[in-house]
Amino acid sequence: MTTAAEQPALVDPRPPDPMRWRAAVFVLVAMALDLIDTTIIVVALPGLQSRLHTSGAVLQWVVEGYTLTFALFLVTAGRIGDMLGRKRVLLTGIGLFVAASAACGAATGPAMLVVARVVQGLAGALVVTQGLSTFQVAFPERERARVFGLFGGLSGLASVLGPVLGGLLIHANLFGWGWRPIFLINLPVGLVALAGVARYARESRAPERRRLDVTGVLLVTAALLAVLYPLVQGRELGWPAWSFAVMAASVPLFALFARHERAKQRRDGFALVQPALFGRRAFTTGLVMLLFFFAGIGGFFFPFTFYLQSGLGFSALGAGLAVVPYALGAMVTASFSPLLAQRLGRVVLSAGIAVMAAGMLGLMFTVGRHGASTGVPVLVPSLVVVGLGMGLVVSPVVDLVLSGVPERDAGSASGVLNTALQLGAAAGVAVLGVLFFGLLAGEVAPGAPDPARAAGFSRAFAHVLWYETGFLGVAFLLTFLLPARLRPRR
Repeated sequence: MTTAAEQPALVDPRPPDPMRWRAAVFVLVAMALDLIDTTIIVVALPGLQSRLHTSGAVLQWVVEGYTLTFALFLVTAGRIGDMLGRKRVLLTGIGLFVAASAACGAATGPAMLVVARVVQGLAGALVVTQGLSTFQVAFPERERARVFGLFGGLSGLASVLGPVLGGLLIHANLFGWGWRPIFLINLPVGLVALAGVARYARESRAPERRRLDVTGVLLVTAALLAVLYPLVQGRELGWPAWSFAVMAASVPLFALFARHERAKQRRDGFALVQPALFGRRAFTTGLVMLLFFFAGIGGFFFPFTFYLQSGLGFSALGAGLAVVPYALGAMVTASFSPLLAQRLGRVVLSAGIAVMAAGMLGLMFTVGRHGASTGVPVLVPSLVVVGLGMGLVVSPVVDLVLSGVPERDAGSASGVLNTALQLGAAAGVAVLGVLFFGLLAGEVAPGAPDPARAAGFSRAFAHVLWYETGFLGVAFLLTFLLPARLRPRR
């Protein structure tokens, strides 16, 4: 998770921490909160729109504010822990996350909610990076696979648990607070995690002094915002000329970032991202593949749950439970796909993405055929197929993409990989969200009766599914440029 060849810094010369497993329980609880908050929000969006009187672009920023900040800060959060102490930064992250969750729950308007979500994303990046670094330092090599396996399983479960938990909390309408408990539930759980980490985790930091590449952080942040901000706001503003100019400006910003990183690495070896990684074709191809893959998946839940609730009249609980068939399918194939990938290599990824694309096409056909009468029973078969394909990909993809990366670069490579994953999801929400709300404007007339409204939503969502299938198609083709088999790291 950390960057810039930090693998040697993650070796602790002291004996293994005797409290490491107790500490791991509370660290995993804190990490689960951060991961759940990436998807718990999606079932609350229709309620937020009606209660806070927000536009589609603001709803996208409620989602993007968290995801994008999380992704951007992943690159630098690990370095901060190395400098200041991993336990200290982890505790700061948990405390900041609890405070930001309270601000989200108390938000009186869309601006306050978006700002609080941005702070949540920053805190979430601190918690996840420091949690993984703490595991790396506290656990001997023979135990790391077990604790990282727990985190991997938690990651997959959290993404699916978010909409279900959100639906349950909104349906319960605790104290008449509507959508607010989806954030306020973080307070008691987060405080328990904070106390546990403070009690059982052991402090550690890098033995040598490390410097933060502030210029690199500013350049990559500016370049990414130059792409995503106009995408989200452009449709609301009628696509003014400045929106295209700002997107075009991202190209020289990315080029300047790459040039700066090469110079920084030559000068002092503390580049934000290891430039040498991008000289490896398999790694670079894998990153691009992950961007397209997670753009398709990350952009799915946002329009799907909004379509179910605002178009078909599902409750928040109903929309959350509609994700369960997808989750069950993913759990089945994720249980054996890593072993399968060790024998068959990239074929497993290709097959998984192809199965997912078939499921997406099945959803598109079902929604287009049933229109306003679409219900969960007719959606279940295709959702299960999408989940089965997802499980084939998410468990082995990291090992396959990192295959052949030298051990000394593993820390930097995993940090870049996780950033690409989150950025792909953020880009998917931005692009597919713009398409969805743009199509709705043409399909659903203001004040349309319920059957006509549902039919318009169905047509718009069917179009979005076509584009999602296109993202998966590009990812499918890129899998053939990955290594055919897992390569041992040197």
